[in-house]
Amino acid sequence: MKLTLFLSSFAVVILTLSYGNYKFNHPEVRQVDIQVGKSAGKMDSVRIAMVGDLHLGYLINRDDAQRMVDLIMEQEPDLILFVGDILDSSIEPVQGQRMDEELRRLQAPLGVYSCTGNHEYRYEAERKIQWLNDAGIKMLRDSAVLIDSAFYVVGREDFVFSDRLPLSEILNRQNVNVSKPVIVLNHSPNDLDEEVNAGADIALYGHTHHGQAFPGNIATRLVFEVAYGYARKGNTHIYVTSGLGLAGPQYRIGTVSEVVVLNVKFEK
Repeated sequence: MKLTLFLSSFAVVILTLSYGNYKFNHPEVRQVDIQVGKSAGKMDSVRIAMVGDLHLGYLINRDDAQRMVDLIMEQEPDLILFVGDILDSSIEPVQGQRMDEELRRLQAPLGVYSCTGNHEYRYEAERKIQWLNDAGIKMLRDSAVLIDSAFYVVGREDFVFSDRLPLSEILNRQNVNVSKPVIVLNHSPNDLDEEVNAGADIALYGHTHHGQAFPGNIATRLVFEVAYGYARKGNTHIYVTSGLGLAGPQYRIGTVSEVVVLNVKFEK
């Protein structure tokens, strides 16, 4: 009886882990339609690939990076936006495996941008951020860029950065005209009200991994106002992605790895 119970329990564990690894290796593509109540000039719409938390490093290797880049490019986005934690802790494996060659394949007519995440700030932050810039990903560090004279993308420093600026100050310093649509990249969804109160039309986040594996998905819901998925607060459209990569063991149990395609339409 005890042997039967042990074997049954062991089989359940193996099947669960196998399923979790399968879910990690077979990411989903989420389509989200957003209507922004502002004009973007001559631009009626934009197709954005939103990606978070690749965690490239020792555990997420070049083969994984190639697969991830392929999936992103299959979406044929106009613009690619990362919400931080592209790299994990060490820069050594990404340099050693020349993962920059994979990231350089990320091409979009309106560009490729990212904010910083907390993992970018683990060990040699400036070196890692420069490496990402050199790999073709424009890192927005409490700064903004006007895309095709139509809308702004604002990237915030991660909250672990001690000199991180308030969003209102970033908008002021960067001369952001909030009569145009404003998209904010902010790695961690710690304080949604700051984006809402500053007048962001779209606020994009990562960091939570949606808990990565059960019961973590329950725990993150207790910690964050929005732990995963789409929400709207005031006039701000919010999306918190569960991420495309993982930190630690490669299992997704009760969560998904994903690329999010934002089909954004502007007011004419």
